[in-house]
This record gives sequence, C-alpha cells and structure tokens, in this order.
Amino acid sequence: MARLRPLPRRRVIEVLASNGFEEVRSGKHSTFKKRKGDLVLTTWVPHHAEVTVFVIQYIMKQVEKERSEFEQ
Repeated sequence: MARLRPLPRRRVIEVLASNGFEEVRSGKHSTFKKRKGDLVLTTWVPHHAEVTVFVIQYIMKQVEKERSEFEQ
C-alpha cells in the first residue's frame, strides 16, 4: 500500500466529483454534498494549492471512500 501524500486541490475535487459529489457553496472552503438515500454526505475542501494528509483523511471519513481513491 502506497503512503498517503498531500494532493493538489484540483485532484481532491476530481475524486469527489467522480463519486457524485456536487459543490454547493464556496467561501474559505468549498463545500460538497451527495445524497445517499435518506442520508446526505457533506465535506469541505480548503482553498489551498495542496490539501494536507490530515484533511484528506478527514474527507475520506466524511464521504465514506477508500484510501486507494486518494493515492497517486
């Protein structure tokens, strides 16, 4: 298993979009949401050139996605 590394903001957004998330708000962070039955999954992506490993791990928990989707 490859080590999780910081990713460009653009790449994190691509992963979210490919999994059905839509940007619903943009301020200091972009907020993304996806409906999953009665559940609404929500996460945010900061407006930084690179997203840190800590934030990527948080996003993985929030959106219920595997680590492999965020590895380069």
